[in-house]
Amino acid sequence: MSRLIACDPQLSIKLELDNPGGSHKYRAASHIVARAIEAGEIVPGHTTVIEKTGGNFGFGLLAACQKRNVDVALAIGLGFSQFKRDLLEGLGAELIGKMQLLEGATPREVIEHHLAHQHTLGRHYYYTDQFNNVDNVQAHRCGTGVELGQQLLAAETPQRLLFVGCAGTGASFTGVVQALRDMGFDVRAVLVEPDGCDTRTGHFVDHRLEGMCVGVTPPFLDWTLVSDVYRVNLAETLSAQRHFYRDQGFHVGNTTGACLAVAQRLREQAAFEGRHIVMLGYDGGHWYPDLTQEALSGTRDAA
Repeated sequence: MSRLIACDPQLSIKLELDNPGGSHKYRAASHIVARAIEAGEIVPGHTTVIEKTGGNFGFGLLAACQKRNVDVALAIGLGFSQFKRDLLEGLGAELIGKMQLLEGATPREVIEHHLAHQHTLGRHYYYTDQFNNVDNVQAHRCGTGVELGQQLLAAETPQRLLFVGCAGTGASFTGVVQALRDMGFDVRAVLVEPDGCDTRTGHFVDHRLEGMCVGVTPPFLDWTLVSDVYRVNLAETLSAQRHFYRDQGFHVGNTTGACLAVAQRLREQAAFEGRHIVMLGYDGGHWYPDLTQEALSGTRDAA
């Protein structure tokens, strides 16, 4: 169970960066793999799990599979950082389709090719398919969200909550809010997006806040749970990260920083008075060394 820290009387954060793999994505990865093993779709020592990701789901998947003696093959788009690609490979993931990607293939096309030719390749693949696998939501509704609710109850937190979160697949946002409501909490949920993006209409722009608004409409985001949408820029995100490290000693990732920036705005709005703000600390800031350098550069420029 990841820690819940009370930052102050108004704000609590569940530190999902404590998980194996370093993020909340381990929850879904572990749940999907365990269910597939139970169903006989993954046979340890024989089956290779295959997925298109170079982000936190890849690290969560690797952590979930290795302890179960299951190999992992990843198709990682060239847009992902070389740092993450090298680290995943160094930790034991097989990076597939390198030449195909260089020749212009998409990660999805690489996956489709390997699934279609798995017998020729002498492999037996299981595609976790995080953007279409409903176990992704259940992992957070039955796991993350229930844990959070139990921790809030143990801390005697007010029942009226303001959940601030973001969406890649939308699974954690939907699962956690549903779980808290199942447990009797009065939850108002705020979705955080980068400036220029509009998830509801499917409008996306290039941005640096990796992990949210990933270029596709979140398949698992239940819009009936979203009360409000707030947008944030990179400068606000980096500032929130620095302040959180100063105050709490944790270097959180950019999605958490973005949510922290919005949470600070919401404190000052009368409409949200009386609600306790709750967030997930999705991952650690060490995954984003380029943003750390950008923050350092900005600090020097200001000086």
